[in-house]
Amino acid sequence: MAKDRKDKIVIRNLSKKYISDTKSLLFSKNVDGDKIFENNPDGYVLKDVNLTIKEGEFHVFLGASGCGKTTLLNILAGFLDKTEGEALLDGKDIKKPSPERGVVFQNADTAIFQWLNVWKNVEYGLRVQHVNKKERTEIVRNAIDLVGLTGHEKKYPNELSGGMKQRVQIARSIASNPKIMIMDEPFGALDAQTRKTLQDALIRIWKETGKTILFVTHDLQEAVYLGERISIFSSAPNAGIATTEKVPFGYPRELDSPDVAEYTRKVHIKLDEAINIHNKKENETEHAVTLSA
Repeated sequence: MAKDRKDKIVIRNLSKKYISDTKSLLFSKNVDGDKIFENNPDGYVLKDVNLTIKEGEFHVFLGASGCGKTTLLNILAGFLDKTEGEALLDGKDIKKPSPERGVVFQNADTAIFQWLNVWKNVEYGLRVQHVNKKERTEIVRNAIDLVGLTGHEKKYPNELSGGMKQRVQIARSIASNPKIMIMDEPFGALDAQTRKTLQDALIRIWKETGKTILFVTHDLQEAVYLGERISIFSSAPNAGIATTEKVPFGYPRELDSPDVAEYTRKVHIKLDEAINIHNKKENETEHAVTLSA
């Protein structure tokens, strides 16, 4: 990562309490938040998160389902209010959704408009922003070409594969020229070959556009394959970033090379430690109490 990149996103002491009424925003992956917090109704989904992300960085958030990754993304997207702390973009507090933060969701079927063709889906945000037709046409054409959908402009979502639908989502985000792209497990529902193809396409798009990308996954190999840095979450309640690791390899990466495989093994150990960090602290506390008794 270049040392002269400026700070793009600064997160300080950010916390989010569990609120049952908004659990659909907190846990969007079929995770039962009420069950996680049944013995801790006043607990936090996220507690004291601190992180700085540089401009143009590809930053991956890694952790088990229900650890707060999506909650953090929703706060950074402006969909969800934080309870405490700060989340700053270019020094300004994030308070609501904005075109400067493009979001790509896991489920493309619910994210793109089924009644619009590829071109009109990609164009939609520009129409909302009242961009003139000539400029819109150039932007949409370039975005569609960038994601490899040239020739499919007139197709509707029911004519597209799952991977192509995700390309539409990515193209729509790029067309709006956001400062950052927020991607919540965008390839999680795809088959292995399509997933690999889109991972490579995303790396190419990132290099060509220089966008700051925030990417959530619970797939360890995907995190190592894509990220410049990986922030590893502990488990909820009171989840936080246990460690942030720099990936010491350039692109493209061969996951089965000895060096990358060994690095992946070490990250796996850190992930296991992060997931079990609360249990470890509880056991240490119980042990201390026993010794003092």
